[in-house]
Amino acid sequence: MLHLNTPLAKAVCLLFNRALPLLDGRDPGTVRIYVFGGCALHILTNARGSADIDAEVIASEHLLKEEIMAVYAAPEDYEQDGLDLSVVFDQHFNNSLCPLHEDYEDRAIPLPGHETSPMQVFIAHPIDLAISKLGRFTERDQEDIHLLIRAGKLDLDDFGRLAREAIDYYPCDKGTVTSCLRLILDEAREQDRTP
Repeated sequence: MLHLNTPLAKAVCLLFNRALPLLDGRDPGTVRIYVFGGCALHILTNARGSADIDAEVIASEHLLKEEIMAVYAAPEDYEQDGLDLSVVFDQHFNNSLCPLHEDYEDRAIPLPGHETSPMQVFIAHPIDLAISKLGRFTERDQEDIHLLIRAGKLDLDDFGRLAREAIDYYPCDKGTVTSCLRLILDEAREQDRTP
């Protein structure tokens, strides 16, 4: 289940929809957007949000991608709990900076109602979101992975297997990232054993 009716999720969708006029008359899936980071976590769990959108934009034409990124340069404002907030598209997000399984696109969760749209938006599958957080592995990243586990969004065996596959071809200190994965799995299994 995706949480698409929160103020943040609605703001994210409004921001993405700004590019629709550029895509009028184009084929379905001309542009595909894969959302990661705090916004993906929020849409998957209704937990913490984020002030920026980490997303990969894949367009059939390079120039089209540049035009779309320009449309996303301004923040999208929204209100939540009486506060005026905004969310901005992170123009510098690059998924090659974090471990990512090669099949993440196949597992991504499409936003409903966009199947025939020229712009299709996908939320990273919880497993791929968790794998992406193993790269930086800040305290917040660790909390996010544990949140996905507690919410029942991650099968630990699948997560461990796919994360190890991603680490195998990620250009990084494989020992460090593997240690981060082992720490998360050990902590999660220990919590399962705690009454």
